[in-house]
Amino acid sequence: IYDDDFFQNLDGVTNALDNVDARMYMDRRCVYYRKPLLESGTLGTKGNVQVVIPFLTESYSSSQDPPEKSIPICTLKNFPNATEHTLQWARDEFEGLFKQPAENVNQYLTDPKFVERTLRLAGT
Repeated sequence: IYDDDFFQNLDGVTNALDNVDARMYMDRRCVYYRKPLLESGTLGTKGNVQVVIPFLTESYSSSQDPPEKSIPICTLKNFPNATEHTLQWARDEFEGLFKQPAENVNQYLTDPKFVERTLRLAGT
């Protein structure tokens, strides 16, 4: 159904696809058939819109987001849709912001080799 005639009769394409492979496929088709593409989508809580004009702007397939900080796996695969997902995310955030720094301070105050060991673990 999506053959040469289909693509040649289009003025442009608007995407709202749910996975990267499908987005890259449509991007390649639009570049091949020289059709403008309005690419949009989400990944967890992140939204994206990109205009692709073949041979004029960067295509979807040729760009890559920089690595992000760690986030819960449920957010990577799916927007948290259960209370448990949100609670786990909040617990992880709380520990990273309040529990771990306090534990580090306590270790620094009580363990004379804490700084040396921490620097060794960090590779410096």
